[in-house]
Amino acid sequence: MKHYLHYDRDQLDRQYNVRAGIPRFQDIFDSWNETARAYRQQHEVRTNLHYGAHRLQALDYFPATQADAPLLVFIHGGYWRSLDKDDFSHLAGPCHEAGIAVAMINYRLAPEVDMPEIVGDVRLAFSWLYRQAAQLGFNADDIYVAGHSAGGHLAAILAATDWQDSGLPDNAVKGLCSVSGLYDLEPIRLCYLNEALQLDQSQVQQFSPLHHLPRLPMPVVLSAGGAESAEFHRQLAAYGLRLQAAGFPVRQVRLADGHHLDVIGKLADKDNELAQALVALIRA
Repeated sequence: MKHYLHYDRDQLDRQYNVRAGIPRFQDIFDSWNETARAYRQQHEVRTNLHYGAHRLQALDYFPATQADAPLLVFIHGGYWRSLDKDDFSHLAGPCHEAGIAVAMINYRLAPEVDMPEIVGDVRLAFSWLYRQAAQLGFNADDIYVAGHSAGGHLAAILAATDWQDSGLPDNAVKGLCSVSGLYDLEPIRLCYLNEALQLDQSQVQQFSPLHHLPRLPMPVVLSAGGAESAEFHRQLAAYGLRLQAAGFPVRQVRLADGHHLDVIGKLADKDNELAQALVALIRA
């Protein structure tokens, strides 16, 4: 029985169960954590700056060597329910070498909180950073957002946010990079992931970037691992086409290989085309 598009429920679950298709995925997570810890030990960083009262409402800030630098705000993945900013510190490397400050943000996770609260957290973190620009030493008028997987979804939500109620300018976000992002939450509502997320149809409509493009023109970089499931590539293609039809300059970095977790290594490698595309987005 078809459950979503041409998938039955089991097939849809397999499309989004990335861990099931990656042998020894925990070893990859452990490697990220070790590499990220080493990066923090070797570079200047201000850790666990709190933008809210909850322990996960915190961020790490990697300053650029020069004042008034652009800022990249990076949001980690984990299907809105796992992982941590501390696993991704090394992704700051290519941007740091290019003179770009980086903020790695945490947010509360499902099932402790729902999607509106998760989105509220990343918006609050962004607003806090914007207002702290002078104290932290970056340019508030030159902020970009990026994320991987669920973090790509949240970065796209930030790019589409109406900042009026927060007292920020409409163009607070200057560009978006989303890697292996999720832009349509309907299949998420219909697969195993919703056991933790508890999305309803109104939340799918409200928080799907496919239905809410950025309010102002901005450059966008999209990518996904070449070996990722068909659903990740369908989501990327649908969002990219919607953006292009609306006149957004979209660069798709087509990776020849790599599964859902491999792309993290590509983002951390200054010589990889994906990391170079992110830096170029900011430095263009």
